[in-house]
Amino acid sequence: MNNRKSSRILPALLAATLALTPLAASASEYATVKGGGLNLREKASLEAKVLGQYWTGTWIEIVEKGDEWCKVKVNGKEGYMMTKYLNTGTAGATLYVRTNTGIGLNLRAAPSLDAEIITSFPIDTAVTVVQRGAAWHKVKVSEQEGYMSSKYLVASKAPAYTTPLSSPVTATMKNINGGSVVNFRLYPGMNTKIIKAYPVGTQVTVLEKGVNWSKVEINGQQGYVSTYMLKF
Repeated sequence: MNNRKSSRILPALLAATLALTPLAASASEYATVKGGGLNLREKASLEAKVLGQYWTGTWIEIVEKGDEWCKVKVNGKEGYMMTKYLNTGTAGATLYVRTNTGIGLNLRAAPSLDAEIITSFPIDTAVTVVQRGAAWHKVKVSEQEGYMSSKYLVASKAPAYTTPLSSPVTATMKNINGGSVVNFRLYPGMNTKIIKAYPVGTQVTVLEKGVNWSKVEINGQQGYVSTYMLKF
């Protein structure tokens, strides 16, 4: 009797082993949900308890990959999702970094703000989209692959704010609002990073001039000042 039971159990165990293949521990693999709301189940079965439902574009970490089911982690939960509704394909579009922080956009090792920062890239950096997601895109930049926040990636470069001058000119900072200082910024724009606030009367070297912003140099450092705050 024991031998007969063993003969039935062994094929079942073998099938389960083949259905899910553990990934190499050294490299995490991520995929996105496709096709609408996808259930995360407690076990690899359509009859199993549903632990949550996730919509198209949600990033999930694949723990074990199978032809029909994958064991995954998503938002702190671990369970199973049907493989055919997980997207690991490529996109191939070119997008550009566009932030208002003045410190560029981080390339991360995983689609999460808690993930390791590989490096960062400045405004207008062209990136190739490897895989699209709702909040994150997997991208390739200068032979490096990682993840960037999708809300800071756009289809075109930032508009030109300034026009290079044939030769640098000298200007003096003023404050049309009556203040005693003028902000020297890393990039053009009212919400970009302020390098330093200089007192009215500070002389600057103007390299490029625009209607709203000018690229200037102060003490060997280049940045931007509102054109309205410069007296030529």
